[in-house]
Amino acid sequence: MTQRLSNRLRTTWPWLCAAAWLTAAAPALASANVSCLIDDAFLKFELEAIAGRSGPIVQVQVGAIEIKPAAAKLKTPQITFDRPQIIQQWMLGKELRLQVEVTDEAANENVDLVILTQFNERQSKYFGRYVLKISSTGKTKELKGRIKECEAG
Repeated sequence: MTQRLSNRLRTTWPWLCAAAWLTAAAPALASANVSCLIDDAFLKFELEAIAGRSGPIVQVQVGAIEIKPAAAKLKTPQITFDRPQIIQQWMLGKELRLQVEVTDEAANENVDLVILTQFNERQSKYFGRYVLKISSTGKTKELKGRIKECEAG
């Protein structure tokens, strides 16, 4: 019995060592939280998401846009969105940029929000501006404003 166990260990030992080595050599898969808030006269925007450390947003926990009456009167002013509606995104150097586009074909409405930020090292947050384009029944309106804050880390 002991001889059989010894032979089995001898044949499996190289495989166990290789598996341990590969596991130790694998890169750590880390993630970062992304949070962004806007609340002004035209727009209320909230994003809570998870992004890969060196990659894009992979999951959206909260994605909400509220178009306020000062901006436009839409049939559906409360909009929720998920990962597929984030059509552009990047973090490069000190910049964080996002573009969210949501279309309601039944209501013939489109909301296109572009967020442009720069990292403030003193506050460890991103600040910047947004451009909001609202299309409804063939008319397009463009509005601009400031971002309350964005964080990634």
